[in-house]
Amino acid sequence: MADGRVLAGAFQGIVLDLDGVVYLGDEVVPAAPAALDQVRGLGARVAFVTNNSYRPPDLVVEKLNRLGVKAAAGEVLTSAQATVRMLGGRDGLAGVKVLVVGGPGLRQALEGAGARLVDGRAWRDAEIVAVGFDPDLSYAKLRDATLAIRAGARFVGSNPDTTLPTPEGFWPGAGATLALLRASTGARPEVAGKPERALLDTAAAVIGPGPYLMVGDRADTDLDGAHRLGWSTALVLSGVTRLADLPDLATAPDHLLPDVGGLLDPPGPTVRPATPAEQATAAELLGTGQAGQGAPGELAATGADGEATMLVAADGDRVVGAAAVRAAGSTGLLAGPVVEEGWRDRLVGTRLVMAACVQARAAGLARVAAPAAAEPFLARLGFRPDPAGGPDLVRGL
Repeated sequence: MADGRVLAGAFQGIVLDLDGVVYLGDEVVPAAPAALDQVRGLGARVAFVTNNSYRPPDLVVEKLNRLGVKAAAGEVLTSAQATVRMLGGRDGLAGVKVLVVGGPGLRQALEGAGARLVDGRAWRDAEIVAVGFDPDLSYAKLRDATLAIRAGARFVGSNPDTTLPTPEGFWPGAGATLALLRASTGARPEVAGKPERALLDTAAAVIGPGPYLMVGDRADTDLDGAHRLGWSTALVLSGVTRLADLPDLATAPDHLLPDVGGLLDPPGPTVRPATPAEQATAAELLGTGQAGQGAPGELAATGADGEATMLVAADGDRVVGAAAVRAAGSTGLLAGPVVEEGWRDRLVGTRLVMAACVQARAAGLARVAAPAAAEPFLARLGFRPDPAGGPDLVRGL
């Protein structure tokens, strides 16, 4: 593999979500065409994996090429294909009557596997109700699907995404339709798309041997599914996830990028709990922090009743950033983040705060508090003045 000086150079396969990563609706993410072309130039193999089942793969390839992103047949894998896999392929679907609430991609995939598609008037005959993204969703479709599921039809969904990012904002996604049908039927759907493994297994088969990097804009689907398989993960901020959402993540991604162009940047430091040998260095760095790059905070604040969990950003063996969180009742007291000057403006401080919030949530804390001096930075991560009138910025977990 070609170039370890850039993030993409460490991986044999780069697997990319589409909506929010490569494009937003019918508009390309500006960095995507050139960045992905250069990623291919490094020798990495690329696959595009989307939970959106609306378009058939060949139309997705056409769209990508029209937007200036090179893509070949077989490189695009959708949740419609994963739905067919989940339902047993041709062996499981031949002759089975399916009522579809979704677009042409889902319909074609099911019909191509031998399923017999029925319309809403024949809801009594449906053996399966398959639900995907449907911009033409109507009450009549929901009514017929509800009746079929209540009559015993198997309830499946192409993907769980509740929203779809577009240039004008977020639209309801297939997961929102699944939630409505679950409310009207009491049935829990079987879901084929990410974070389930079918799509990612298919991508790995297309790419060949790893290591793999999954690039997505949703931690709960794109990254969680890849994490379960032991892949590395990169979260981009060009789609659904915003800076203020990061402290709510259950698991921090391995890499955080403004957009897919970050694949060509040097790899960032590793953010993790400090080793015993790093504790003193991290504490010294926190003690010299300045507001605006993360204020040092109060590791020994009045009322603190727990040991501080120290987090570091490590470039090899060298600590280049630090943060800490200490329990005080149900609150985590945040110190930092502080990042060395050469690593600023690389989202390293943001990753340290995100990791601190992950640690605090895992410890059962209800909120994180930080010194008000860090407001310009922490406000972007959803911290607000204490509503109780205290001196700190606070954020619920």
